[in-house]
Amino acid sequence: MTSHAATDAGYIKGSKHRMAVMRRLAESPAIPKEIKTDTDRPYSRVSDAIGDLRSEGLVELLVPDDQKKGRLYALTDRGEAAWEFMIENNMVDS
Repeated sequence: MTSHAATDAGYIKGSKHRMAVMRRLAESPAIPKEIKTDTDRPYSRVSDAIGDLRSEGLVELLVPDDQKKGRLYALTDRGEAAWEFMIENNMVDS
C-alpha cells in the first residue's frame, strides 16, 4: 500500500491545484464553491483538479452524478491513504 500511496502522493504533489483541493477535502467533504472560496483558486482550476483527482480514484462524488447543484466531494480511502502518506513524509506544508 505504501508504494501505491507514494505514487498517488507524487501525482498530487505535481499540481498546486490538486494539492489545494486535497488539503481542503482532507478537512471535510465540500462542494466546489466552498473549495474555491477556501483555497482562493479560480473555479476552473478547482473543477479541473477535482476531475483529475476523481479519475485517479482519490476523490469521489457523494451525491448522484446527475445532481447539478450541491455536488459534494470527499476523499476516497485511497485519497486518505495518500494524504496520510504525504503528512507522514513531510510533503505537506503546515
